[in-house]
Amino acid sequence: MPTVKAFVPFGPDAQVQTIDQMTVENDPKRVSMYGRLDFTHDQAGLDKARALSALLDAVVARLEAATALPDHTPSGPNTHPMKNPFA
Repeated sequence: MPTVKAFVPFGPDAQVQTIDQMTVENDPKRVSMYGRLDFTHDQAGLDKARALSALLDAVVARLEAATALPDHTPSGPNTHPMKNPFA
């Protein structure tokens, strides 16, 4: 059974959670999921489905608890201007 530790969506500390071959990354502005997750028709499939469900339930609960959500959050990476060292 996959071990799922407490996942705090949009928390102050970056977290990474893995369920089988699916990775979930967390930071204060977004939760990103990538990879592959197969649900087989057995106990292992049920365990993985429950783990993913608990993780998504935490994301939904955190979003629903927010007092004011913006319509959109910028999706680009956090960067800052810097000089070109090769110029």
